Amino acid sequence: MLLEQKKKNRFLFLNCLYESSNGDTGAMFDMWEVGKELKLNSDETSQIVDYLIGEHLIESRALGGIIGLTHWGIKEVEQAIENPSKPTEHFLPLNIINIGTMTNSTLQQGTTNSTINFNYNTQTAVDIEKIVSQLNDIKDSLNLSNELQSELLSEIQTIEIQKKSSKPKSIIITESLKSIRTILESVAGNAMTPVIIDQISKLIGQ
Repeated sequence: MLLEQKKKNRFLFLNCLYESSNGDTGAMFDMWEVGKELKLNSDETSQIVDYLIGEHLIESRALGGIIGLTHWGIKEVEQAIENPSKPTEHFLPLNIINIGTMTNSTLQQGTTNSTINFNYNTQTAVDIEKIVSQLNDIKDSLNLSNELQSELLSEIQTIEIQKKSSKPKSIIITESLKSIRTILESVAGNAMTPVIIDQISKLIGQ
């Protein structure tokens, strides 16, 4: 691939994150899904992400290729948009790149393994609070192994930390809820576990 095309693809990737998140550093994306959106193969996606991370324009947020924009990445895109005839520190002028828009994009914020996570809002906050409260009520009576008990407590703590955050990340809460559901599915004989499992499944939509 020609160097000019590589530079174009790097900006297209960064711009895809910017437009899909509306310039929000709190949004997280699956790098492989972004690559598919831009019709890049896995090697091209990996090289682009390595470059953008190396230049501090994006950052890794979680295992499995979960990434997000940095403040510097947002500034780079906005600088390019404001001065389309001028190159930025890392990219060619926009009038050469001809990026178009992501208006018809199917990319979802906060996705992992093609799973679309719930939107964190007032209602889901209430639902999560209810689930956490129920878990705290039964956690000591589940007869879990030490390892599973420790994992359950860790996942509950992760959710509680996210709840207190100014920008709770639905992808992190979703993964914790999925882990909790798996733990509860291994427990027999507690009347509340099927109820909580059902609540979690309805909340995360799977």
